[in-house]
Amino acid sequence: MSAGYLFIENRLVTAGLIGAGLVLAGMKAKKQLSKSNAPYLPEAKFGLKMIFESTALFIVWLGDSSMGKENRKYLPFICCLFLYLFFLNIIGLVPGLEMPTDAMHFNLGVALVVFGLYNFWTVKAIGFKGFISHLWGPVFLLGFLLFPIELISHIVRPISLSIRLYGNMTGDHTVLGVFSKLTEGTPVFFLTVALYVLGTIVSFIQAFVFSLLTMIYIRLGVSHEH
Repeated sequence: MSAGYLFIENRLVTAGLIGAGLVLAGMKAKKQLSKSNAPYLPEAKFGLKMIFESTALFIVWLGDSSMGKENRKYLPFICCLFLYLFFLNIIGLVPGLEMPTDAMHFNLGVALVVFGLYNFWTVKAIGFKGFISHLWGPVFLLGFLLFPIELISHIVRPISLSIRLYGNMTGDHTVLGVFSKLTEGTPVFFLTVALYVLGTIVSFIQAFVFSLLTMIYIRLGVSHEH
């Protein structure tokens, strides 16, 4: 074992530690918020409170744009999902730590949780009959053709979410690993830094895309006008 490196090979352990860390950070940020003299004003200095406030504002803006203000009650879940996925992705940039999202089965587990929740919220919002009507379509006779297509399209959503996250994160960290090995021992410091910055951007974008698609699925499910 090399000095200075943390080796945690079990992805579930890594994911559990990240989840526990986010819970503790959230509790600390909540405590800071409760003690603040002006809780509705932005924090002047960088800290946990500012991180959570900025993330919440970003998710609220994104949610209002994609789901509408009437669906803000789903945003706490989306915010937790975004933060969790972002840190699951970015942990792969730390030498010696395994990135949970480069495992297809792990991504599928997260996607199935999302799939189960938004279907539950859909049935709760419009009823089981309304849920079937979504899949059947507005024309009864065409429903015999559309229903199987819509059902298959609906079922493959967690698979597509998993494959998209898996492919992008695995590709990004593979490229980062290859270039890091090629530049090891050479004075190409800025190239390595640039690759790590790119890895951070990719980690953010993939968490963003996963969260945005989740919002779209919720919107399509719970909207009564459809």
